[in-house]
Amino acid sequence: MTSPVLVTGARGTVGSGVVAGLRAAGVAVRAAGRDPEQLEVPDDVARVRLDLADPTSFGPALDGVRAVFCYVTGELDGFAAAAARAGVEHVVLLSSESVLTETDPVPGGLAAHHADAEVALRGAGLPTTALRPGAFDRNTFQWWSGIQAGVVELPYPHASTSPIDERDIADVAVAALLGPPADESPHLTGPESMTFAEQVGIVATHLGRAVEVRDEGPTAARQRMTAFVPGPVVDSLLRYWAEFADGPAPITTEVAERTGHPGRSYASWVADTL
Repeated sequence: MTSPVLVTGARGTVGSGVVAGLRAAGVAVRAAGRDPEQLEVPDDVARVRLDLADPTSFGPALDGVRAVFCYVTGELDGFAAAAARAGVEHVVLLSSESVLTETDPVPGGLAAHHADAEVALRGAGLPTTALRPGAFDRNTFQWWSGIQAGVVELPYPHASTSPIDERDIADVAVAALLGPPADESPHLTGPESMTFAEQVGIVATHLGRAVEVRDEGPTAARQRMTAFVPGPVVDSLLRYWAEFADGPAPITTEVAERTGHPGRSYASWVADTL
């Protein structure tokens, strides 16, 4: 692939992994951000300004690009139309499992946000690989202050998820970008279903400390979470956790099938990261 791949969200864990994977494959990378000078990328990675609220930034960012890794931070219709006009042949979108699990999406919530992005890209005629992961392993850091204090309060401590290592998401994205354009929506999960309480237990064991898990209930959790997360997003999360409060979360083999290596376990992420 001689044309550069445009990577949005290059500062994030997944985006930076995509940059690294493409570079390792010998692909030219163009990293995009609202303030490109703030992007911490290798010297051989071009930096370009891209602001979804400023259509004048679309043309320079997309010039000569044939594939895009897209992390949505705003309304995408204008950018999608510009990408189609620029001749982009394939978009790999970091979407969400919530598109599958929320049959009646909360307006302004997670599923609606990601579904709108998928519709915008496909509506512009762009072949789109919409990656739909569930919980990220790095969500563990949302509990970090509680882990440090020895008490983690959760609204549904026995709800199950199949958390995925962000490195696996990046690997799947790179494989898709290196392959032929495809219009598909793979559901990505980690290799095992576990409850939040079990995840906290793995972290506690790794750190060699006792951590109590308390059930704070959804009402108290919503009040606490809406102090720093929009209400519709909180409602989406609470509905998702409630759905899997009494049973295992789904597990897929997409990571292994698409990358050739098994998905990394949550315990391995803990050992590598904490």
